[in-house]
Amino acid sequence: MAASAADVRSILSIPEPSATPGPSQPKRQIQPPTRKPEGISRELYALIGPSVPSLVVVKPRLKQKPNLGGGNKVKWESRPFKNSARQDSLELRHWVKASTAEDAEYPFAKYNVPTNVFTYSQDEYTRFLEDKDWSKDETDYLFSVAREYDVRWFVVYDRYDFPGGVTRTVDDLKDRYYSVCRKLVRNRPWAGDEQSKTAMISSYNFDKERELTRKKYILSLESRTPEQIAEEEALFIEVKRLEQNERKFKKDRDELLRTLAGIDSGLPDIVEDEGLSNLTIETKKKKRGSALEPDTPTTPVPATPVVKRPPTARNAAFDAANCIIRTDPPTTVPVTKAAHQPANLRSYKLPTPKSAVAPKITAALAELGINHNRLVMPTRDNIMQLESLLDATAALIETKRLVDKVEYDIRLLKGRLGMRESQGAESQPTGDHMDVDEPNDGEVIGEDGRAQSVVSTRSRKQARRSMSISSVDTSGTTTTRAGIKRQKRS
Repeated sequence: MAASAADVRSILSIPEPSATPGPSQPKRQIQPPTRKPEGISRELYALIGPSVPSLVVVKPRLKQKPNLGGGNKVKWESRPFKNSARQDSLELRHWVKASTAEDAEYPFAKYNVPTNVFTYSQDEYTRFLEDKDWSKDETDYLFSVAREYDVRWFVVYDRYDFPGGVTRTVDDLKDRYYSVCRKLVRNRPWAGDEQSKTAMISSYNFDKERELTRKKYILSLESRTPEQIAEEEALFIEVKRLEQNERKFKKDRDELLRTLAGIDSGLPDIVEDEGLSNLTIETKKKKRGSALEPDTPTTPVPATPVVKRPPTARNAAFDAANCIIRTDPPTTVPVTKAAHQPANLRSYKLPTPKSAVAPKITAALAELGINHNRLVMPTRDNIMQLESLLDATAALIETKRLVDKVEYDIRLLKGRLGMRESQGAESQPTGDHMDVDEPNDGEVIGEDGRAQSVVSTRSRKQARRSMSISSVDTSGTTTTRAGIKRQKRS
């Protein structure tokens, strides 16, 4: 049998340990249990103990349900109430909160907005409101029914039953009621301004004919067959397509007019040509890879449009008073340029010579002390004189160029002629007579008895061809040729 700890203490005479510590044993401080902080799991807190990290990991929570009750119970009571909008003092009951005051007004009474129905006197009816189709009694009955049912026209029409009267439609009731209201507002004294009076009159406008047309149209729409509906949808799609093409053609036409005629300049005297007004422009090419629509019409574009400017006396007087001079656009303008010439200052449109002859013209005018790049007074006459001066200078320079060319050609031809004369003098013999060979097989005897002699200039260089000098008269050339043919035949 094993000995326990108590047996060992009794054998060794060791006293039992007391429950209360002695003076030499320090007291143990019992720490209160710490609560696990939020956002940390229980296992993690058991591992780290009270040493909570500075950064607390907050665990996301699900969306909590709203507390609609607020935690407080509301007591409801059934109380009697009277609607102030009613005139019969009818008392009803409804449930309200117990905290609501006893004498509180019915909250829905504010939505009862009564309609202002006019009243008139006998004198006003006699002067302004008489109508051959409506009697005064029937008009009074109409206004009383409208007042009773707050001008709710379908209810008024359902309750309208004037004894001894003709059958009225809802449009007849509206037309009579609103016509009376307009006349009363127009003829009674008005306390406000004229604008508010006009607005009041316009609020009572009613067009009976238009309303009847609208109802007939709605009735025709409701009575359509499925075939008519399908046809109408097809027509609607076609109209939309035509409108889209028309907008596209108009855009292209406007661009063409701005390019050719300057219509976008805003001048009042620019009038479109009849050909341009009826012109259909070829549709622009789309981006590469896309095709044109198959139903797009294309027609050729005229090369040179004509812009008409009607000469009126008013324009002439206006131009003369404001010193405006209008010039017609040139007829030989390329298609890519605008034919319209905008308004400008003469000092910015001085005539300039052609670039090919501009340096020569500038040099020629500089010799005379004239500067063509600037005018002190650029009036119309001065600009015309400058333009004529530039034209004359250009003509003078061109004439001088032609004269220089002719003189150079003359000098060249004279030099060639002198060279030929010197060469001919060198080729003549030094003796007194010329050696002429006797006629042989190579000579030809003409019919006129003259012989054709050939002088060979063998004294010249061998590299050059020999020169033959004919002493035969030109009139015998044909005869000589004929003699040659006869000799060959013989």
